[in-house]
Amino acid sequence: MRDQWIPVEKIQYLIQFESFAIFWALLPLAFLFYKLFLKTITEKRHANLRHRFIRTFSFLLITTVLSFLHWTIFNNAYHSVSEYTLVKFSSYLSLIALIFGVISIVRLAQIYVYLYLFFMNMSVGVPRLMANMFTLGFSLVIVSWLAADVFGFQLAAVLATSAVFSLVLGLALQDTLGNLFSGVALQIDRPFKIGDWVEIHNGSEKWNGQVQEVSWRATTLMGFADELILIPNRMIAQSQLLNFSHLQRPARLNQMFRFRFDASIAMARKSLLDGLNNIPDILQDPPPRTLITEVTESWITIKVFYSLKDYGMRYRIGDVVITQILEQIKKNQLALATPVINLMNHSDEYDY
Repeated sequence: MRDQWIPVEKIQYLIQFESFAIFWALLPLAFLFYKLFLKTITEKRHANLRHRFIRTFSFLLITTVLSFLHWTIFNNAYHSVSEYTLVKFSSYLSLIALIFGVISIVRLAQIYVYLYLFFMNMSVGVPRLMANMFTLGFSLVIVSWLAADVFGFQLAAVLATSAVFSLVLGLALQDTLGNLFSGVALQIDRPFKIGDWVEIHNGSEKWNGQVQEVSWRATTLMGFADELILIPNRMIAQSQLLNFSHLQRPARLNQMFRFRFDASIAMARKSLLDGLNNIPDILQDPPPRTLITEVTESWITIKVFYSLKDYGMRYRIGDVVITQILEQIKKNQLALATPVINLMNHSDEYDY
């Protein structure tokens, strides 16, 4: 009378109205927590949570309606002439309702994970990889339990005993797993966090940008020209990484100027420091300073060092710094060094 591969009785036990009442209570509770305690999060996080609430509400509504239809048809099937057809149809409805119910549970749990992460890290970025790892683990637990308890299919035992399947899966996911575990290692070591400005060196390649996201496969940077840069996690784990957003010290930058050898060093230093005045984004702790870094027969190289709180402003502030320093150099009647080329003529005498 019924499809043997659909254990209707076991599925019906899982799609009782009491179960849906719990889920419908947890969703508004999560929304209330979001409205009360997460008012100050960024607009990007607001959009993220709103999208997840809408999607979870949609899936939960679908599984509730499908379950209601299943119970309505199932309870009236035995009073109908076409009993077999209705029972079969209700069996498929129960299976679809179970699938959407599992999706709803996973999405609801994911919302609670994001609420916790956002609440614990109000001003610090949260890598999506952490939520994705939870989603993957939670989904595997639920699917394995349903496969074993409802359908009698021992998924773990099949995967463990299938050497061929394991070999094929391992080869197919070699790069993906490498990036995944590298991403996990980066989260454990925490060489950077979301929002940090970093510079990554890998051989002759170099990338600069602000960390936007850490996903399964790659880390996303936002470059200085607002370009998105995706770097595989495994490549980052094997690269040299410079973090310019360290919590203990601000970003320290410098500009180099070459003066003529006969220029006044004291006046040159004063011109460089005066050029940093009236720039509010330059920090006074630590204070700006100048250092002589090179002396030749033709010029003296002096670098001026200054600190910024936001490394992302380095080019914009650097333009202002250079402009004001050049004005001070002209005002103090100093001259920058120019390249000097010495040409030597050799006359050779020949005896014949």
